[in-house]
Amino acid sequence: MPTRAEGNVPPDGRVLWADVAKGACIVLVVLWHVVVKDYLRVDWRVGLPVPGAWGLLGEQLLPLRMPLFFALSGIFAANAVARPWRVAGRPRIARNLYLYAIWLLIHTALLASAPDFPTDRATDSGELLAQLTVTPSNLWYLYALALYFAIAKALRRIHPAVLLTAAGALSAVAATGLLDSPGNRGQVYQNLVFFLAGVHLRPYLTRWADGANTRRLVGTGFAYAIGLSAMALAGAQSRPGVYLLVSVIAVAFGLTAAARLARHRLAGPALARLGRRTLGVYVIHMPVLALLDRLLAAPVAGLPGPARALLVTVYPVLLTALVLALSLAAHRCLTALGAHWLFDLPRRRAHSNPEGETMPRIDAPVLPDRTHVEEAARVLSGRVVRTPVLHSPAIDRLAGARILLKAENLQDGGSYKMRGAMLAVGRLAAAGHTGVVAQSTGNHAVAVALAARRHGLAATVVLPEDAAPVKVDRARAAGARVVRAGTTVEERLAVARRIAEVEGHPLVDAYDHPDVVAGQGSASLELIEEAARRGTPLDALVVPVGGGGGIAGACLAAAGTPIEVYGVEPLGCDSLARSLAAGRPTPVAPAPSLADGLRPGCVGDLPFAVARNRVRGVVRVDDDAIAEAFRLLLLDLKVLVEPSGAAALAGALRLGGMASRPTDGGRQMTVGVVLTGGNVEADLVARLAGDRMTVGVAA
Repeated sequence: MPTRAEGNVPPDGRVLWADVAKGACIVLVVLWHVVVKDYLRVDWRVGLPVPGAWGLLGEQLLPLRMPLFFALSGIFAANAVARPWRVAGRPRIARNLYLYAIWLLIHTALLASAPDFPTDRATDSGELLAQLTVTPSNLWYLYALALYFAIAKALRRIHPAVLLTAAGALSAVAATGLLDSPGNRGQVYQNLVFFLAGVHLRPYLTRWADGANTRRLVGTGFAYAIGLSAMALAGAQSRPGVYLLVSVIAVAFGLTAAARLARHRLAGPALARLGRRTLGVYVIHMPVLALLDRLLAAPVAGLPGPARALLVTVYPVLLTALVLALSLAAHRCLTALGAHWLFDLPRRRAHSNPEGETMPRIDAPVLPDRTHVEEAARVLSGRVVRTPVLHSPAIDRLAGARILLKAENLQDGGSYKMRGAMLAVGRLAAAGHTGVVAQSTGNHAVAVALAARRHGLAATVVLPEDAAPVKVDRARAAGARVVRAGTTVEERLAVARRIAEVEGHPLVDAYDHPDVVAGQGSASLELIEEAARRGTPLDALVVPVGGGGGIAGACLAAAGTPIEVYGVEPLGCDSLARSLAAGRPTPVAPAPSLADGLRPGCVGDLPFAVARNRVRGVVRVDDDAIAEAFRLLLLDLKVLVEPSGAAALAGALRLGGMASRPTDGGRQMTVGVVLTGGNVEADLVARLAGDRMTVGVAA
């Protein structure tokens, strides 16, 4: 299905501007190397100033290429900086240093066969040792990424203004050539400030890209051109701070241009695909260029005059495209042959935790239990609403049992989803994350948005194209960036995972998450406790089922008690019922239903693992039964519940014999019902409330 995006997300549902910027950076880097290491060394003999123009263009892009690259790198590293060293050190420091060392050795060996190719190379062991330590080679960006991350991590508690000022001063001085900077050490000095800016100014840079428009593109481009002109005409580059200022303007222009290009139908996706494959190009392109220089330079110089005159203009573009294509092909071949160790740290079979115990790299998920729900209830106490438990004698007569209704429609955010979201997001915030991503049909997204705002985190939520407007508006009002994607959970989840990967934020799943399950279970636990306090302990608990987080939480809350747990699903959306019959999570093609929140294509793996042996049964209800329950709640209790929440009461009313049978003590059965949410459209309320009641309510 096509997707519609909002903010900085283009129509295909993918957050592209960061990938586009990365793709543009690698194109500019390869183009620069093509120009200075091959093109300008060819004896063109055409009597035209074209080679000089290409060289001048490359020089004018110097303030843009690597500053933009490192600003993006800082943006991607922002979350990891707050994580423990043992978690962040391996992928951010050890990996880059490993890649630097491996590829430095490869480059040294390969480039030895092209002694005339103009690039840094070690010719003896002393030079190699220097390049490995303090005098970085043409692979210096890997060296710098490891160093920058270590600095950002070590100094993360220092105020960003102090850090950026100090790094800016270092950059300004280094740009004047006043510091001793053999090899590419000067580049390392100059670009630290941009990496730190990406880490500490990420929300501002993201908002800048989100707000990109033509006026801003023209304005920043004009400012960049003016800065370059002034710097060239006045010879001002040697003055501290001038080059830094021009680079800052260039980065602003680069972010704006990337965001605009991301919306282009052809250029956006092409650059984004390249941007997701830059590592292979960065490390491979120099030997590839050296080989092509050796093969092509002399034949090109020997072409007839007209052919050279024609080729002189387009040669850098053609050679850049060829280098990119060959580098990508080499990367694919190497990985296909199993040489993944050339592009990542060798995988560990096991790793040690801080206590020294050995754990497998991929641990089997640990199922939550009742203690997790009890702990969730303690953590959430005072942070979410302890919603009331309602009772109606009229509903009791209809059901033939005492019905206690947990009014989670009165919860913050309008649903019990706030419980799982607050628990999960709170723990992520405590772990140092700065943002979260979520997908749902609505209520979970609203809850995550609210929880993120309370904890000071950024939130991106993916909602279906046909999401209820009230839920979209609530998510946006809570400060979340809303992305619309398809109509199925698979489509939303795919988009959410890509966003999480691009932005570096964790994905808070709507139901396949232990904190979410435990948090939702706290609603059922409160209902169980309140029923016992009233002297009418529950005999059964009825919960509507979408992805299964709520009923899994109910099963945990009821564990160790004689309470029977029942699920309720709309007809044609009965994944849990089919999964229980099949013994494994079984997807369905959800049918249309008033209960939009109960239409995931498949119950979650974690909820199913919890509920499979604890659910007594599943009741299927149609739209008529849901509408009847909706009107009953509205007219008798004056409670506005969305159809997904009303489905629980519809299920309780449909249980029939189970609900009407007396208990062993002869008393009437007590059934708890979780009214999961109240986010419902006004026109739907008017339509359902205006229809004739089909259930009788005794006077």
